[in-house]
This record gives sequence, structure tokens and C-alpha cells, in this order.
Amino acid sequence: MESGKLVPLVRNICASNYSPNELTEFVIISQKIAISYLKYLEVIGRNIRPKKSEGVNELEDVAIDCIAGLFIRNDNGEFTQLQRYFGPKIESDTTLNEVEAASMLRRLIVKKTKQELSRIFRERDPEGAKIIRNIKVAIRSSNELKSFKEMGREFIFKNNDSNGLENECSNLSSNENNGGVDKANNIQNADSERFKNAIPEKLLYQNFLEKYDPSDSVASMIKKMLEIVASFPDYQNYLAIDIVAAIIRDVTFQHVREKLSNNVDVNSPLSDLQAKEIEQVNQRIINVIHQKINQQYLRKKKITPEKADIYCRAIVDFVNELTQGKETDSNFRYLKRYIPELTQHQYREKERSIFEYLVKITKKSLRKKLKELL
Repeated sequence: MESGKLVPLVRNICASNYSPNELTEFVIISQKIAISYLKYLEVIGRNIRPKKSEGVNELEDVAIDCIAGLFIRNDNGEFTQLQRYFGPKIESDTTLNEVEAASMLRRLIVKKTKQELSRIFRERDPEGAKIIRNIKVAIRSSNELKSFKEMGREFIFKNNDSNGLENECSNLSSNENNGGVDKANNIQNADSERFKNAIPEKLLYQNFLEKYDPSDSVASMIKKMLEIVASFPDYQNYLAIDIVAAIIRDVTFQHVREKLSNNVDVNSPLSDLQAKEIEQVNQRIINVIHQKINQQYLRKKKITPEKADIYCRAIVDFVNELTQGKETDSNFRYLKRYIPELTQHQYREKERSIFEYLVKITKKSLRKKLKELL
């Protein structure tokens, strides 16, 4: 955007005296601010993009969805929300400069994006939103559970230490002017935890699965997770609320699935027949993918025979785990089983385009065949 253009844009739009090009330019500016904030949320660990989304424009779409409400017009074609926000500043005798206009617009866009993200998350994942609400209720109702916010993310910890994280976090702000040794000690104690890595989600999931009891309250589940974290002193002694919610949902789902599986007579003639048919479908799909690997990549010398064999074995693992009701791994992890030294960077640079294409057509072929079978 050219210097000095934001104030005239704001004035014209609030006065309903704008051209289509001016409105388009203002929307683009607002969208860029929203995208910048969404990228920041992703950096600090928030899951903004829809799961399993493979497009490149998810953030642009989410940003537009978040700010769309600001551009609702009344019967007279006026942007009422923008008028209410900028109107008092524009109509006053005080001159609105570019820096102030940019600051006001950023505050408005960030606030609106925060509000709309809550709605989008509730619509996208109503079950997850309900679990998070229950977690927050449990925190408010318990003397043992406390939470704090850092970089836009909320964390939970157990308040059972006289020199606990709650005091450390609050003292960093409330005692800011005290100076001296106390402040230095508070910073050192808080940073001693913050400089540690968070516990890997898979490790927390596996340990919590062993301790899970379906009769537990949400508060009890949280305490069990924090006890698990405390048993690993090399990791932070607090957990992000969104991670706690995801673990509770995944473990609860796994328990229900196991319970349903245990109630099924796996030795019935019908289930045996279905299992054999699924196995035959799996083998046909695996054969098709192996042929494609040989014809499309190996014969054209795009990959080595060793790499072709690795792709084939990884696809076999993926197909078997998918159709046996097991939790599937990431594409990177399937390859890492056979290339232990593989890094994320190497995967993106050398393996991703081919292997993700193979997984994609495998899923598509499986879906088609299993629909015919069932």
C-alpha cells in the first residue's frame, strides 16, 4: 500500500463515498493483517488450518471468513461496524494520521479475528470446543488446578508447590518495579521451566491411556496428565489446554472403540468372510501401487530400486493399518521406519512429492474398492 493512502480509504468507506477499487484495496489490507495474525498463532502452536487440508489458501480463506462481518452493510449501503469504530475519530477535530489509522485498523482486525476464530473452531470441532469448556470449568472449580496465558496460548498446571509456577508468573509482572534479587530469582525459576521442551504428545497419550478410567471427571483426567508430566522432570511441568483437550478426546475415542471391538464376535463366519475380502482388496490395491511405482518411477530411473522397495513397504504398512482400524501414522513417519536417518527437511526436499502422491492415490483406490465391498 502506498504511503498516505489508508486515511483517505477509511474516510471514504465510512462516508459511503468509495469506489469499487478502493473497497477492494481496503479488504485486501484487512485480509493481510488477519493473515499475519493467523500465522503468528500457528507459530505459537495453534491449529488454524483445517485438518487433512492440502490446499495452499487455507489461511487466506480463514482470514476472509474472520473479517467478513466487518463488511456487512445496512439498507443504506453503510458499513455500520466500521462507522461506529472509526466514526468518532474521523468526526472529531483531531487529525487522524496514517500511523494512528494503521494501529486502529490492526486492533480492530485482530479483535474480530479472535472472536470469529472461536466461532469457526466451535463449528469445525464442536466436540473439542465442549471439552475445552469443561476443562476451563474444572480449573475454575478446583483449588489444585491453575492456568496462565503466554503468547496467546493458555496453559494449565497443578498448584501444589509453594514456589510454584503461578507465583513465578504473577511475580514477573506484579513485582516488575521491585528490582533486585527477588525479581532475578523469579525470572530464573520461571525460565527454568520455560526453557525445557514440552512433553511429546505421543508420550503423554501412551502414558495417559494406561491410567485412563472412563468414570474419571475432567479434573481427575487433568491431574493424571500433570502427574505424568511431573514424572518426566526433563519436560515442562505444565500443559497447553488444547493439547489436554486433544488427549482426552483421543483416549476416550480409543476406549470406546476397544469396548465396541470387544463386544463383537470376531470369530463369526460373517466377520471372517469380511476380513478375507478386505485382505483381498488390500492386496489388489498394493499390487496396483507397486506397478505404478515400477512403471512411473523405477523404469524411468526417477528413483533407485532401493527407494522403490522402501516406498512399496511403506504403502503396505499404511494400507494394513488403515483397514485394520489402527491409528495411522504421518507420511513422514511411514518412510522413517525404513529410512531411520530421514529428517523433516530431507523428506520435504526429496521424498514428499512422490510419496504423498502415492498415498493419495492409495486412499482413493481403497475408498472406491471398500465402498463396492461394503
